[in-house]
Amino acid sequence: MLTGWLIPTGLTLVYFGRWITENVIPTLKGGNFDQLYDLHQVRYLDTTLACTIIALVWVTAMVFRCARKQIAFAGRRA
Repeated sequence: MLTGWLIPTGLTLVYFGRWITENVIPTLKGGNFDQLYDLHQVRYLDTTLACTIIALVWVTAMVFRCARKQIAFAGRRA
């Protein structure tokens, strides 16, 4: 379960990359950002943020879980 955070992290990278290729690069080439954002109808940055939060919560929960196990194991050995 410690590697479960990799799935939302992978989705984060995919959505962020799509945002760059579909919105940022055409905008730098002279496109209108608002028109491009409305054209795709995908909230890339919102999805990226949601996946990032899920990944960070997952990692935090797993680190605390492992720490609790280590503390419990150390308490039994003493």
